[in-house]
Amino acid sequence: MFEPDRHELLRTKPWSESEARNAIERITRGVSLEFTDDGLWPVHPLDRRDVVEPFRMLYYGAAGIMWGLDHLHRVGASGSLPDFATARANLLQRNRLLIHRFSANSASLLMGDAGILLVDWKASGSEEVAAELARAVSQNHEHPALELMWGSPGTMIAALTMREWTSDDAWSDLFRTSAAALRRTLEHDAETGALLWTQDLYGSRSKLLGAVHGFAGNVFPIIRGRELLSAEEWAWWRNLVADTIVRTARREDGLANWPQSIGTPRPGRTDLLVQHCHGAPGVINCVADLPGLELDDVLVEAGGLVWQAGPLAKGSNLCHGTSGNGYAFLKLFRKTGNPIWLERARAFAMHAVSQSDQHLDQFGRYHPSLWTGDVGLAVYLWSCIQGDCNFPTMDFF
Repeated sequence: MFEPDRHELLRTKPWSESEARNAIERITRGVSLEFTDDGLWPVHPLDRRDVVEPFRMLYYGAAGIMWGLDHLHRVGASGSLPDFATARANLLQRNRLLIHRFSANSASLLMGDAGILLVDWKASGSEEVAAELARAVSQNHEHPALELMWGSPGTMIAALTMREWTSDDAWSDLFRTSAAALRRTLEHDAETGALLWTQDLYGSRSKLLGAVHGFAGNVFPIIRGRELLSAEEWAWWRNLVADTIVRTARREDGLANWPQSIGTPRPGRTDLLVQHCHGAPGVINCVADLPGLELDDVLVEAGGLVWQAGPLAKGSNLCHGTSGNGYAFLKLFRKTGNPIWLERARAFAMHAVSQSDQHLDQFGRYHPSLWTGDVGLAVYLWSCIQGDCNFPTMDFF
């Protein structure tokens, strides 16, 4: 059900709110001190060793770091911030040049224009920025990746966010257009009997199931934006989610997980992971808010699997680390009201702090990234203090 060598034993350090607050302050101060207008933040070795130029995207670049530091400042979790205005204005064009190595389409939420433009609009409220963001969402309606990182599910989150911020129904229309395109591309899978998408990513085609690259991530914006759909359309989507999640789950001895993909895994990929990006934690994070009781049992079983597997050996981060898995416990705490899930989230939080400290000793600097580093951990620590389960840049922006 999981691969033990990808995990490590949970350190039994008791939850301490004061220690969590101190860790947030240390991380935000350390990351802020590294910032310069021209150099932004140097690429961390845990992200890439083959890139020298600083990253600028939301996922593990400057836009995400700025977003995380700003969020923690706004909620009162950290002190003063550097002035990001000059650097923020230069992110878009440089990022386009960088990501064209990986994709011809620069519109995406996590890697491209949409995430950077959301950070810019939040700071500026510029009509020009909003118009450019609307073009990015529209450009991404038919993206062949059919997943959250590069494809339309990510830019649907951008449309939902702008709809919430502005109350402009033009964003609702953009959301619904992408939802309709997603529905058209679903295919029946003979192995499971479920409706699935086939992702076209990095030269491979796979029926992925996870939160960043697969089914769970695709239906997340549909669940979040369900009030923008007709009653008939939402009923269809709701039934689809419940049916496919149950059909594709692997359940054994009261535990549940989801394979990375249906059919042969992509070259170089494994079968069963327990991370936000692939596996049980991300499925919980994406579908726990689905109304109704159909998924309660399998999601609780999945939470048991995440707990039994233990913290991830890769580190403290959101995407494929201990903090992202911890958000699954916070989701189950809200869903069930059972305090054991909050206790487990906080136990993972204390472990994640120790992982961050170990990497600081090893590399001599904080890992500034939002999705893959310490800024994401700091946001998770604040969620554990508050007992909220909103996953950053997915549930809220």
